[in-house]
Amino acid sequence: MAWGVEVDEAMFLGGLDKGPFLRSFEPDFFFDDQTRHCESAAGAGPTGHVVHGVANQAN
Repeated sequence: MAWGVEVDEAMFLGGLDKGPFLRSFEPDFFFDDQTRHCESAAGAGPTGHVVHGVANQAN
């Protein structure tokens, strides 16, 4: 919010492969904390890996 960026939609696909959905949806960008989801999404558009996401927390 401090950057003046607003999120207008957030979608959660429950572990499904992200690439096919994103190719159809055509988002401006995609972020995820799992590298396998980022690898799938990268072919559909700009993708960012959240290195401190839930999937990356140390036990």
